[in-house]
Amino acid sequence: MSLADRPAEQVRECDERLSRAFALLGKRWSGVILGLLLQGPARFAVLARTIPGISERMLSDRLAELSAAGLVARTVLDGPPLGVVYELTESGRALGPGLLKLGEWADEYMAPKPGRSPRLRARIGR
Repeated sequence: MSLADRPAEQVRECDERLSRAFALLGKRWSGVILGLLLQGPARFAVLARTIPGISERMLSDRLAELSAAGLVARTVLDGPPLGVVYELTESGRALGPGLLKLGEWADEYMAPKPGRSPRLRARIGR
């Protein structure tokens, strides 16, 4: 089937799916958070320390959004000390290979932004 023969509904559905995905994943810090959690569960404090430049409020907001989308699970640990651990859900883990491929594509075909931290890049496996 040629592009001209595709039903408008099929094209619109594809656009809606991609728009929904990129609306969430395209937000600043979302990809970094998911990349770090691909390596395993992490406490909030560890994530905050590991991601240079992110405020605790922004980290909390992004984790809440990723949790609401079903990509990240939040577990409150009994204390002392009390703590919160975040980990990818099955849905979040399934996204991993696609995120890594998207990162590889960006490395090959998109110019890097000035000032990107190579240290952070190494931490998320790219």
